[in-house]
Amino acid sequence: MTVRAKVSLRAPGLRQPMPLPTRSLLAWIDTEPDGRPRLLGFELDIPERVTLRPDDNDVHAEAEFWYADAVRYVRPSAEYRLWHGGEVGSIRILEVLRGR
Repeated sequence: MTVRAKVSLRAPGLRQPMPLPTRSLLAWIDTEPDGRPRLLGFELDIPERVTLRPDDNDVHAEAEFWYADAVRYVRPSAEYRLWHGGEVGSIRILEVLRGR
């Protein structure tokens, strides 16, 4: 499932720039009954950029979720916390491009 999204990082989120495309970020989409986060992996890319910088805010990107059940959770206008060993920002889904 591929989406167009807006990514916003927060301080103290990423400690250093991250090469693009990256598969290092996860979307926290829900919380399991036992309190653990339900995380979905995706590949993030930003057209004409080679890095995601720690101070990036409201950056338009494409994200390709690689789990088949992502379609159950990922919806336009939904916003999820970004996870990279801790919360580093958010990803807001603007539009589903493929994989409905």
